[in-house]
Amino acid sequence: MLALRKRLSYKQAKWALVILLLLSLSMSAFQILIDWKEEQVIIENQIMSTLRIVESSASEAAYYLDDDLAKTVLTGLMRSNSFHKARLEDDLGYELASMYRSLAPLPLRWLSSNIFSGLPARFSLPLKRDDQLVVGTLVVSIDNAAATNGFIRRSIRLVTTSFISASLLSLAMFMLFYFQISRPLYRVIEQLNWLEKEEDEPAELKFKQTSREDELGILARTITALWHKRKKVESELAKSEEYFKAVLHQSSECMLLTNLKGQILDCNGETCRLLDYDAPTLLTLNIQDIDPEQEPSTLKGWTRNSQGDPKIYETQYHKSNGECFPVEVRGNIITLDNEAFFLASFRDITQRKKDQEQVDFLAYYDALTNLPNRRFLNQNLQQVITTARDNGQIGGLLFIDLDRFKNINDSMGHHMGDALLVEAAKRIVSCLSEADTAVRIGGDEFVLLIPMLDIELNEAQKKVTSLAETLLAQMSQVFRLEQNDLFISASIGISLFPLGDVDDMQVLRQADTAMYEAKEKGRNGFRFYRQEMQVQVAERAALEKALHSAVRNDEFYLVYQPQVNKNGRLIGFEVLLRWFSEELGLVPPSRFIPIAEEMGIIDEVGYWVLDNACQQLKTWQDLGLPASFEGIAINISPYQFAKDSFVGTVKEVIENTQIEPRLLDLEITEGMLVENIASVAEKMWHLKEHQVRFSIDDFGTGYSSLRYLQHFPINQLKIDQSFVRDLSNDPNSHVIINTIVSMADHMNLSVLAEGVENPIEKNILEKIGCARYQGYYFSKPVTGDIATQYLCGSVSFPLERQGI
Repeated sequence: MLALRKRLSYKQAKWALVILLLLSLSMSAFQILIDWKEEQVIIENQIMSTLRIVESSASEAAYYLDDDLAKTVLTGLMRSNSFHKARLEDDLGYELASMYRSLAPLPLRWLSSNIFSGLPARFSLPLKRDDQLVVGTLVVSIDNAAATNGFIRRSIRLVTTSFISASLLSLAMFMLFYFQISRPLYRVIEQLNWLEKEEDEPAELKFKQTSREDELGILARTITALWHKRKKVESELAKSEEYFKAVLHQSSECMLLTNLKGQILDCNGETCRLLDYDAPTLLTLNIQDIDPEQEPSTLKGWTRNSQGDPKIYETQYHKSNGECFPVEVRGNIITLDNEAFFLASFRDITQRKKDQEQVDFLAYYDALTNLPNRRFLNQNLQQVITTARDNGQIGGLLFIDLDRFKNINDSMGHHMGDALLVEAAKRIVSCLSEADTAVRIGGDEFVLLIPMLDIELNEAQKKVTSLAETLLAQMSQVFRLEQNDLFISASIGISLFPLGDVDDMQVLRQADTAMYEAKEKGRNGFRFYRQEMQVQVAERAALEKALHSAVRNDEFYLVYQPQVNKNGRLIGFEVLLRWFSEELGLVPPSRFIPIAEEMGIIDEVGYWVLDNACQQLKTWQDLGLPASFEGIAINISPYQFAKDSFVGTVKEVIENTQIEPRLLDLEITEGMLVENIASVAEKMWHLKEHQVRFSIDDFGTGYSSLRYLQHFPINQLKIDQSFVRDLSNDPNSHVIINTIVSMADHMNLSVLAEGVENPIEKNILEKIGCARYQGYYFSKPVTGDIATQYLCGSVSFPLERQGI
């Protein structure tokens, strides 16, 4: 039971009594002080009134110097207890009479002496005769205690009454507090204490005070609501704990729970599986046994700085066999039952690390060939140049472009192109030393970085020349891929460094420029960079820019070179493309056709040629063709022929122009036949079914092989003009042409000789057995109007005057 001095009602009553006493005493003291001021005035007035009563008799005694009368006056005054000494004096100050009485013993005299001592000790009254003449003085001394005794007694009664009233009021307040507050509150406390001692808490909590409409009722209801809320919270916490355990043990993530000392308190099955521990063994370990870098101080630091905020980091965990592996940890400090714990969910990121390494590799290396890529070159080239300059060495950069690769890639598929690139990369690397670097910068382009060749320029040029020749020899050998024999070559541009004040990008551009020079000079070769090549680069850039708008600006036009038989009769025309640029003037086909192929616009140009040539053929058809006329021959680019849509394009043009397909002769090169025999043969046979004819252009200069010819529906072989040009002075050319004619005769193919420029060549060809010709001896290429005149005029060739 609670002690009385600790009860709220006792404390309330005690402090109420003290406060009331202080207030009553303060008020009483204030009242007494005010009353004392008034009492002083009253006492002084009473004394002076008493003196004026005897003033007349005292004045007579003083005037007449009557001692007896003076004594009588003083005897009357001393009858008052307020006076204890009196004296009557004449006008000269001589005593006429005096009286004295001892101070009476009063119990409250000390109060009068110490507290109420404000009254004057002496009073004097001047005695006058006829209100004018002063005849003497009446002097009295008062007994202060006797004068104030009544006032003091009244004040004591006032203080006593106030004290008693305050005490009674405090007792009443104590009883009121006890019955109205303390006892009901104590009963509530007793019920709460009972709940604390009981092991099984009741389902509901009820207080008798709940029905009250005062503060105690509100308190009882509030406690009841808080108790039920606590029960609900405890229930939710229990559910949350169960949920937490369920999440921990059922999560597909590996999860660990430790205290701040690192002791493992709980884990799930995924953790045991990944770390290769059984659960009982794992729960005996510390987090440092798994992650040596995870120290208790780290966890405590998290508690101070980042509680509630998860921290994601990577580290190395150790399995039971000591093997370590990378993990990504999501760690957090959580609070359970007001205690901080470390919860970690983690996952094995070994594969992600490998993938990242692969990504990093691919950032600087080519995924197909595993060679360094352009980014690697850009980041290292300048350093190589600087090192060579510092060491006094001359290095070299070789820019390699594979010739005819696009043709193979388009005709045989990208998988074959990729395989060819891989094999080409292997051959390139095989030619290098350990200090050299081969880089694939994109497509079919490679760069070789040779840090040190020699300190002498001549020796450096010799060494890099030898390397370039070795590379060309390697590239020219047959590539055997998927039972296909592929032939390519390479064009190589060479730039030496450090020669002059050039940076890395300039060295690369110089090698690129030299490589294009090698391509323009017939490919399958190499060129060193020369200063004048920069002019050629500028010219090429201008040519490329003009080519982009040539078709749109209608700058192309066609000319037609007659093809005749041995009798000089017209049997057909070869359609030739010409380009007159507004900016560049007349540009020869040998300059712009290769560039159009490289730019990828040859398909658009080829379609324009095919469509316009067929429209011209339709015009001639409508005019009527001579009996000897067999049709027009159109050169087809390898890139154009390699398109999957080529057959459909030809059929579309034939259908749109309404020409007779038998009058259309498509000229292709030998190189196109060996790229992808199955695909090429399929396209040719499909067009052959529509009566389109095929000729092999420049026969004898490419990969001549009789076994290829038997697969294709070829109608004619065209002997390259290089053989015709050497007929008169080179016996070998005579033998080659004789062989071609003989072979064509056995295969039932016609033969046409190109580049016939004089009657001697014509006569020799006729004797060999070649009965079809084309060349300047018969006619230069002419415009469509002149070609129309040839068709309609029964012209016999050669002509004495030529049109242009």
